Amino acid sequence: MSCLDNRKNKTLVSVVVPVYKVEKYLDRCVKSLVNQTYKDIEIILVDDGSPDSCPGLCDEYRNKYENIRVVHKKNGGLSSARNAGLSEAKGEYVGFVDSDDDVDIHMYERMYQVITSEKVDFVMSDYIRVLDEGNQHLKTLDIQEGRYDKAAIREKIFPKLIMGENLEYGPLLSVCHCLYRTEFLKEHQLTFDEEVRWSEDNIFSAFAGYYADSFYYLKGEGLYHYYNNPGTITTAYRTGAWNVYCTMNRHLHQFFDSVSEYDFQRQLKLHMIFYACNCMGQVGQSGESKEKQMEIRKRILNSHELKEAFAKFSFPKEWSWKLKLQVMLMKHKWKKLYSILIG
Repeated sequence: MSCLDNRKNKTLVSVVVPVYKVEKYLDRCVKSLVNQTYKDIEIILVDDGSPDSCPGLCDEYRNKYENIRVVHKKNGGLSSARNAGLSEAKGEYVGFVDSDDDVDIHMYERMYQVITSEKVDFVMSDYIRVLDEGNQHLKTLDIQEGRYDKAAIREKIFPKLIMGENLEYGPLLSVCHCLYRTEFLKEHQLTFDEEVRWSEDNIFSAFAGYYADSFYYLKGEGLYHYYNNPGTITTAYRTGAWNVYCTMNRHLHQFFDSVSEYDFQRQLKLHMIFYACNCMGQVGQSGESKEKQMEIRKRILNSHELKEAFAKFSFPKEWSWKLKLQVMLMKHKWKKLYSILIG
């Protein structure tokens, strides 16, 4: 790994941008960052061994804008790239932006104002989902706006920190519309799990939410813009995905099994069941033969991890009949009926 810039000016906000095969979208992302109304900012572009023109584009941006730094590294995945950028960050506060998205030009001015005035460990906004056809809508959370102290985090956030009862992600999922106090991350040694190549925000945000003494939620402010970009996100089953999700669940167990102030065991079961449902459904879109799909689903259903999740598991009352049926078929390993139901 080599850092290609050694500028000495200290900045208050660092923004880490992993870059991999996004040559169509990188300029849009970079422009939204260099045009921020908050100027005391450094932008760290981490070229994660991208095989396209992105490495050269990163160097061009570095030469053009004095607040851009570049790290070139071998490909290691999103977690590895974010960690590489985090280790280079000089700011008192740090944010993460995906290179195929962009942000509101006021995003970091607004977040810096809140995180310093409220003296919290991190600040989180809502985001705007931009669809393929250009339509967009605000994505907001089912929690109240404002400041959360430790007592409020225990009461409002812990019950769904890892996974909600309705098999929905917890409210602190994405790191991209957050700004963190750098010392908070260092104090608790919070980095991204490099064994978890997908859905890595899930585990990072669970740990951050557990450790945080306070955070502030900017409800209704869609400061981050998340795009449905063709070729950058897939809904098909990826080879090795189930192993990655099992690894994430195991790492969550290793941490949360040892905490005493709250019982997260049910959430860990829901977490494993959620990813089993996710993988089982995506197999049908994998393009594999019916025989291969059946083989993958059989491996998931027979896994020790899923068996442990179903042990002494009671179905939530709020589940729809279809979800209950889907999970019941999985629990009893009726893969053929499941395939008829899901496709």
